[in-house]
Amino acid sequence: MSKGLDTNVIVRYLVRDDLEQWKLADEYIKQVKASGETCFINNIVLCELVWVLKTSYKLSRIEITDVIEKILKTDAFDFENREAALWSLQQMKKGKADFSDYLIGKLNEQAGCSETVTFDAKLQGTQGIRLL
Repeated sequence: MSKGLDTNVIVRYLVRDDLEQWKLADEYIKQVKASGETCFINNIVLCELVWVLKTSYKLSRIEITDVIEKILKTDAFDFENREAALWSLQQMKKGKADFSDYLIGKLNEQAGCSETVTFDAKLQGTQGIRLL
């Protein structure tokens, strides 16, 4: 079984800007792991995490992709759709669109959609995406 994490908990765990909250988050994650469980991070939390790191903490695109890649490869965390998140991360590394935009396209593809249409020109050339 997993224990779900909200965005603010994972942000505090990663950023450590509030020592008291970081300690609480760190202890909780360690306790969950020690019990043989994992901490669950859903797709919305991943998208919010990217947004918070970009807007509130002013991390660069490279720094954000490094952070997301590390948590995706950490066994303490489980994800709603690790495959889609990893694919979206790889697209973010080489493309110009946001993580959430790539994730939308991949999740739609996995749900059986033949394409995802958008007005976002940053997604031009992305597999499964068609610009209107």
